[in-house]
Amino acid sequence: MTIKPKRLKEGDRVAIVSPSRTLPSIFPILTQLGIENLKKYFNLDPVTFPMTFSDLDLSYKHPEMRAKDLNDAFYSEDIRGIISTIGGDESIRILRFLDSSRIQSNPKIFCGFSDCTTITSFLWSRGMASIYGGAVMAGFAQMDKFPEEFTEYWKSILFRDSSGLVMKRFKFFSEGYPDWRTTEDFSVINEMRQSYAWNWINGESMSGRVFAANLEVLDWLRGTPYFPSFDTTERTILLLETSEEVPSPVLVERILRAFGVLGILGKISGLGFGRFRGYSKEMISDVRFRIKNVVQIEFGLDQLPIVDGIDFGHTDPYFPVPVGINCLVEKNQIQLLETFSV
Repeated sequence: MTIKPKRLKEGDRVAIVSPSRTLPSIFPILTQLGIENLKKYFNLDPVTFPMTFSDLDLSYKHPEMRAKDLNDAFYSEDIRGIISTIGGDESIRILRFLDSSRIQSNPKIFCGFSDCTTITSFLWSRGMASIYGGAVMAGFAQMDKFPEEFTEYWKSILFRDSSGLVMKRFKFFSEGYPDWRTTEDFSVINEMRQSYAWNWINGESMSGRVFAANLEVLDWLRGTPYFPSFDTTERTILLLETSEEVPSPVLVERILRAFGVLGILGKISGLGFGRFRGYSKEMISDVRFRIKNVVQIEFGLDQLPIVDGIDFGHTDPYFPVPVGINCLVEKNQIQLLETFSV
């Protein structure tokens, strides 16, 4: 049974934390824009914690201080939810400083993606639901440019009984933002393009308890005590997405092969991928071939449903993916089969 967080109410205090790179110290105006949008669109009361805007060198040298922010956010009775500022590449270093028992005893909504895969994996291993998606600097700061559906999906997940919620493919999407080092308008996103239908490499639907992650970060966890486990007695949908670093189709193939050797592919009920950010048409065709080859030829799983192009990860707008919650994925939509929060 998944441990679910309590849903938010308007006016609730939410912690703004930087468990990975403390980029708010470099881009304070951008970060403040995201914070103001949390107030504007959700009527929340964001609270920044001590390390949120800390110096990059200080935060790098002291992962235990970043962990303390996260611990304190879970402990505090005044804080109802936790939202990350952005990802990075070494939040794995804070995991050994997290207070597992007290966090598990104080379930709260946690939102983060990319390098925050480390945190959502930590919570998954303790039976706790979380949201893959949502970052102050990358997503919430740009909300003025997104369709109403983006805000409504988030409101449903954060504030309401979300059982039965259907999140449908967005009509348009963009990849990334103008260079934050030179732009004067941090709400701007790169050119919006018409989205494409989700591509079913195999099958036409999948259902189960969702685990979502960034492919590269999940691979960094391999071999550590924090790598998530998957139970053959449960139906698990594994959703993976690639970062702005644009891992090659060959690298995607190799990581997926390693997951197959670990037995993961044989334990899941479905495999999904987000939009492949930065990929050319040729690269998308290549990675689809390699995914299918690994799953069906190398591991003989010719009945495993596989889909790509899902609206989550490193393109905008993205779904708030409910990690730990039973969902149905079909055609171009995700339907929650139970509520995320209680």
